[in-house]
Amino acid sequence: MLMARKYKRYPFFSIILLWLFCFAVFQLNAQVVVVTQTEDGNPVKPDSFIAYSSMGLIRSFSMREDRIVVEKDLRRIRVFQKNHLPLDTLFPVDITSGMTVKLTLQPRSVFMDEFIISTDKTPSRLSRSAVSVSVLKPYLINNKITADMSTILEQMPGINISDGQVNIRNGSGWSYGAGSRVMVTLDELPMISPDAGQVQFAFLPVENLASVEVVKSAGSVLYGSSALNGVVNLRSAEPEKQDNARVSAFAGVYDYPRRDSLRWNKSRRGNHGINGFWSKKIGNTGITVQWNALYDQGYRNHEYNHRGRMGIRLKHTSAKIKGLNYGINSGVQQSNSGSFLLWKSYDRGYETFQDGYNYNEGFRIHLDPFAEWKRKKATHKFQARYLAIDNSVRANNAGTDQSNGSSLLYGEYRLSQHFQSLNIVIGAAGMLAETHSPLFGGNQTAGNQAAFFQADYKKGRWNLSGGGRYEMYAVNQNVYTKPVFRAGVNYAAGRATFLRASAGQGFRFPSMAELFVTTSVGPLTVYSNPNLRPESGNNAEIGIKQGYKIRRLRGFADLSVFQMELNNMMEFSFGQWDPNTLPGFKSVNVGIGRIRGIEFETVGDGQIGKTHWQLLGGYTYTRPQAVNPEYVYARDSAGLFLNFINTRNDSNNLMKYRYQHLVRVDVQCSYKKWESGISYRYNSRITNIDGAFTRGILPIFITGIQASMNNAGVAHVFDWRLAFKPNQHWKINLQVNNVFNREYVGRPSDIRPPRSVQLQAVWTLR
Repeated sequence: MLMARKYKRYPFFSIILLWLFCFAVFQLNAQVVVVTQTEDGNPVKPDSFIAYSSMGLIRSFSMREDRIVVEKDLRRIRVFQKNHLPLDTLFPVDITSGMTVKLTLQPRSVFMDEFIISTDKTPSRLSRSAVSVSVLKPYLINNKITADMSTILEQMPGINISDGQVNIRNGSGWSYGAGSRVMVTLDELPMISPDAGQVQFAFLPVENLASVEVVKSAGSVLYGSSALNGVVNLRSAEPEKQDNARVSAFAGVYDYPRRDSLRWNKSRRGNHGINGFWSKKIGNTGITVQWNALYDQGYRNHEYNHRGRMGIRLKHTSAKIKGLNYGINSGVQQSNSGSFLLWKSYDRGYETFQDGYNYNEGFRIHLDPFAEWKRKKATHKFQARYLAIDNSVRANNAGTDQSNGSSLLYGEYRLSQHFQSLNIVIGAAGMLAETHSPLFGGNQTAGNQAAFFQADYKKGRWNLSGGGRYEMYAVNQNVYTKPVFRAGVNYAAGRATFLRASAGQGFRFPSMAELFVTTSVGPLTVYSNPNLRPESGNNAEIGIKQGYKIRRLRGFADLSVFQMELNNMMEFSFGQWDPNTLPGFKSVNVGIGRIRGIEFETVGDGQIGKTHWQLLGGYTYTRPQAVNPEYVYARDSAGLFLNFINTRNDSNNLMKYRYQHLVRVDVQCSYKKWESGISYRYNSRITNIDGAFTRGILPIFITGIQASMNNAGVAHVFDWRLAFKPNQHWKINLQVNNVFNREYVGRPSDIRPPRSVQLQAVWTLR
């Protein structure tokens, strides 16, 4: 009654109020509501959108959590959301006011649209790469109980690892622990020893990785020597504003092998370990602390591994200079291990030959300062690494001192300049290395300088890339130089179809171990070869990457055909190199090898009913051949001419220590609080090894090698894991490796692990 009286006193105010009410009702009826949702019908908020009417751009609208409210004359809308593909919808002319339109956004493939670093050293999409690249996501690293990155890498298609040496598509065989044709890097910096060129797998972090990228082509243009067969790059995860932490601890046992003769120990051997990390961005500074400890008794006599590692990464964003980031990454490790080298016999394959082992107390440290300045269209980046390794080795050979130490100082500067459709990377790199050991005949030094460039041109559906590098490498007074080039093209033939072709050159300079090491292990003697020449290679590939969608399961299938040709290949060859000592192995240039093959890979992720599935799998077939098997590459002190024919153990021309068929599959299924996964690895039989292992003097001491290759040369290995998550912070994992306790061999005199069982508890902050 009081309000009515009030309006009667103010008739003009009543009219205005009534007009506003009517206008609001009219506007409400004239609006169109666009609702954005996922395929499951769940609301999803767009990051941005653009709406058009018949008159042009609509500037008056409102945006809520899952809906966009615009005027009724709506003709077109473009929606953008980071986890989904852009949506461009043209509305019918007869759309009516007050209508609610539901738009379903299609999720991006988490694999094909992923950004990678390794191919160009700048962020680029996986789908637009001109070479084959495999990406390993953290889910497999975190879900498989491991303290060593090599066991995870071996689950990736096209990869096998022998004595810590990474082989991609059979580009390498077995090199007795010296030299690598695959460059392994941590945040784009080399993590191989400066003396022997060995990958430091035990020193690589597994606790806090964003991804692992594997480039399956020559990467020497950007990564230099040792990238002849490819590149494996581990990318550290960046800290966020909120605390992030993960701690896991595991314990397990090795089961007894199937054959009673292999049971050398009276009780089962065990292992346990702990690893974790904590990270946070405090103000402008990101901090990451990570650690790892392992106590492994080993499954073979005299073999064990006890180690501890800790690392700290600091990254600061300047408040004064826009776009400037700088910091340091560091790690330190102490270890005590026993190495198994030769067995007593095939029947007693887990027991060591009398001198076929050694003990090592090791220390490693790396310090990596870095700085990056991002400007509008240019990025300057400087990275450096100091790596020091010290090994105090106690060998069983009397009078043999195998202790060694080495250090490496590496620095690299890159400028990335972006133009409208062109991105150019130019840079320079330098390295200094030294080693000291009686094994190497005293102190040895090495150094190199390199300049490189890379250009990427993108226009419409086309992506063209090319680059070159010139490198000079010096070991003591010996100087080597090498120019290399690469080129590639990627064509987007459809929305999820990408064709590619590439050709590239690579090279590898001899390691100081191959040049200077002279040592013996039991009946095996290794000789130095100061006259060893660098090896080079050519890679070519064509491929297609096809995205697929099967209901709510998405991923891609990749098919590639490739060829690698290696010139002046460095391989160890057996001969009477010294007339006053026993025959042995020496690294020599053995001629030309050619590897042709085909590879299929698939990755998938998505929902099937109420379950979530993740898939990683692939098949690789190669035909690695000695191009000229009659080529005489050396003459030993006894006057014997050495070539591929008289040093092989089989009559075929397949290169030594290569698997023609590789299969890798990992499938994981999640349902509510449960996860289960199965891994499968298949290696076909190695048909060719050094003939010295099956005839002559060595089989008298190292028996049963040919029998082991015949009986256990094929590997069918299954691993199984099961996890339960009682809440968002805790997870309990059970893992069984080599479920069927399959006996199989890798290199000669090396029976791989029997079945093992581990139980792990994982705590995650978020």
